[in-house]
Order: sequence, then C-alpha cells, then structure tokens
Amino acid sequence: MLEFKETAGKEADKAVKVVLLPENGADLERIGKIASAAEIKMLKAAVKNRGFKFENGKKLVIDDGRQKFILFGVKNKPTAQEARLVGAAAAGMVKKDKEAALFLPAGWEKNAADAALGMELELYSFDKYFTRKKDDEFNQTEKVYLIPEKGGIDAKAMENMRALANGVRYARDLSNEPGNMLTPEVMAADVKRLEYLGIEVEVVPVEKLEEKGFKLLYAVGKGSENKPCAVIMKWRGNPARKDWDIALVGKGITFDAGGINLKTASGLIDMKRDMTGAAVAAASLKILALEKRRINAAAVLVLAENMPDGGSYKPDDVIATASGQTVEIVNTDAEGRLALADGLWYASTKLKAKKVIDIATLTGAIMIALGSEFAGLFSNDDKMAEALLKAGQESGEKLWRMPLCEEFGKMLKSDIADIKHHSSGRGAGSAVAAMFLQSFVGGNAKWAHLDIAGCDTRSTPKPTEPKGGTGFGVRVLYEYIKGLSPEKK
Repeated sequence: MLEFKETAGKEADKAVKVVLLPENGADLERIGKIASAAEIKMLKAAVKNRGFKFENGKKLVIDDGRQKFILFGVKNKPTAQEARLVGAAAAGMVKKDKEAALFLPAGWEKNAADAALGMELELYSFDKYFTRKKDDEFNQTEKVYLIPEKGGIDAKAMENMRALANGVRYARDLSNEPGNMLTPEVMAADVKRLEYLGIEVEVVPVEKLEEKGFKLLYAVGKGSENKPCAVIMKWRGNPARKDWDIALVGKGITFDAGGINLKTASGLIDMKRDMTGAAVAAASLKILALEKRRINAAAVLVLAENMPDGGSYKPDDVIATASGQTVEIVNTDAEGRLALADGLWYASTKLKAKKVIDIATLTGAIMIALGSEFAGLFSNDDKMAEALLKAGQESGEKLWRMPLCEEFGKMLKSDIADIKHHSSGRGAGSAVAAMFLQSFVGGNAKWAHLDIAGCDTRSTPKPTEPKGGTGFGVRVLYEYIKGLSPEKK
C-alpha cells in the first residue's frame, strides 16, 4: 500500500507535483508551497502558450527535465466519488514515479482521504505470479505527499481510508487467486489469520458441516477432492452488548464447474472468482477490526468447489435442511443459492442477527438486466434497501433494487419436496433465486441480497477498478455499516 504523508511542501521537492486547481479559482500563484517563483512563471507561460483552461477533468503535463508538474482542473466542491476519480486519474499519470505530491486547493483538504483512496484503488495490481516482468513494468509509486493550501487533513479520515483500502485490496487479492491455489481449505486458513486483529474465526470442517446445519453446503461440495467448509467470523467491537448489529453471508465457491450439470468450455472461464462474495464479507470484517469500530458484526462464509464426480449431488435429489425444509435439486449449476441458504439460516437463527446481508456472484440473469454498472439489490425491508441504495451512491458501487413477489415464489413449487431451488423456466432468474434465499431467513431478521455477478471483475479497466477482481461490495457495505455504528466517520 502507498505511504501518505501530509507536509508543508519542502520535503516533496523531488516528487512529481500534481496540482489540483478549481476552474473558478485557477490562480497559479496559490501553489507557492510546492513551486518556486521561477517555476510558477514557467507554468504560467506553458498554460498560456498551450491554451490550457482549468476546466473540470482537463489535464496538462509540463516537464522541463528538472521538475514534472501535472495540472488538473477540478470542481470546487466535489462529491466523495468525484474526488476518488480525481485521485485515480492522478495515480494513473504518476504510476511510474516513486514519489508524488498532491496539491489540494482550499476546501479540498476535506476530500484528501477520498482522493487518496482513489489513488490506492487505481494503483492496485495482482503481480504475485509474474516471474519475467522487469522492475519498470510494475507500478512504481511508493509515497504520496499531501499538501493542502490551507488547513489540515483529517487524520481520522485518513486512518479509515487506509483500513478501507486494505479491505478492498484483500478482497481483490483473494478473488484474483487461481482455483488451484485457493481451495476452500486454503481460503479458510487465510481468513483464520485475521484473528491477529481480534476477530474470532471458527472453521467448520467437512466432517462437522451437517452437524452444524450446513447440509446444503455439504451437498454442493462433497463431489470435490477439495472438501467444503464453513467459516464463522465474529468482530465484537462493542463487547458490552451480546447481540449482533449485522451479519454478512458470503458465497465462496472457489471454483464452479457446474457439478453434474457441467458448464460449457466458455462458461468455465473465470469461475475461480465465484468466491468473491465470501472475500467481500471477510474483508468487511477486517476493515471493522482495523478501525476498531464499535459495532458487533459477524460473517458466515460458505466455501466449496462445485465439481462433477461419482459422489456429487444430482438433479432430482432431495435434501433435508437444518431449517426444517426439504429442497428438491433441479440444476447443480445453481449451487450458490444452496450454500447461501445454509449461511442465511445460521446467521438469522443461530447468531440471531438483527440485520443480515448476503453477497454473491449468483446469477447470469442479473448481468442481462443490469450489465456491469449496477449490482442487484433484493430486500424484505424498505428502510434497509433505501440505506443500501444511498450507500451505493456514496461509495460509487451502485445498486439497483429488484422485485420480490409471491408470483416468483410460486415458480419454486416442488412436486416432491417443500421447495425446489431453481425454476424450470428462464424468466426472472435473479428474482426467483432471491425468493429461494428469502425462505431461509428466520428470526424476523431484516435481510438484503446483493447479486454482484458482472460487477466482480473487469476485463477492461475503469477508474479505481483495474483489470481483474474489483472487490465490488466492500465499499458499499462499508458505507452502510458505518451508518449502524455510533461513530459515523
């Protein structure tokens, strides 16, 4: 991760100077903290000669061989997401420089943490398995000086930014791992390491799954040589209270071959990332622990490989669940909702969480409906849904509310069991899956389901989301959970 340091300017002399100036106040005389009188004169001449206007989003690079300046036109009062995008744009232009200095005009000191987060997210790369890349092919930036024109930078906001960036990077690292390296057991062991932060982590091994109530998860993963397991994480930031403010449930299919309903060759591509929901849930608790946030939060990670084998579960099987319901299996490639059902049951009835959110790369249907710009939101509570939608706007990870209705639930009527887990038709695929999940939410818990399929990865990078795993969900959940805790920052 980057090192950020607030400074008055002098120690940043050798750094590339990134100058942010608002379009209604673009006076280069303001940047005396980072530029000499001669440099300001040179910059003014370059701006005039090139006809540069400090308009929002416009950039100009000036390099005289001794000092490099990057001039940015910005809004005077940006939103948090706009400041992050400016930070991302700046990061993209300094990634081959070891040090950069970011000049923040008056008022922008309030946006320093957001700009820094944009830089952190933009400069992320997963380089673990490269052996032939040259050093200069990697991102070089190590240190960023933050130089406010006036006032000081909120130290607490910067501390929270570091925790959030750490969480996003952790989720991305997990989702970028290949399936042969990140099996259910390996992922559980990686999450177990988070106990050093004060998180309680219980790993439920395959031989204990059915006893603990994870019967559907066991069925999904029993056909693989890499056996399934569940992970129960607990962060008790407010130990005076016993109950849980929120529980997250994450789908962790470390590789999804489809089971007996084997996927096509093209459908198998990128199925290593079918565990992103579990990565996001684990990363979310990591952030809370790093911040020592005064909230009680739990996470249930349901981890398995969905593989074809003589011992795999099959279409037409009926499985008795810990919830008391029997489930008819229709298609073994709809495994995620089965694993999540156990997690939702455990979170709502065993942990008795007041609010439960599951997050999963669940359906291709949501990608058809929303593409890769929005994740689907389903909820049984309007206020919870509204708060999540607002968190999506503030975080830049946008959600779109989708419908739940009894008509969709009727599509899960089984002739042999209490419920089947997949409809026979193709219509309303995401909503039907959500209706199945809802039937396993007990204890009057307020519940939301985030279907992040399509948002979990980028084949073409976009600002703050480099190619590969995006860690989508960490930021929106962070914004939402902040609203549940006593400290709002």
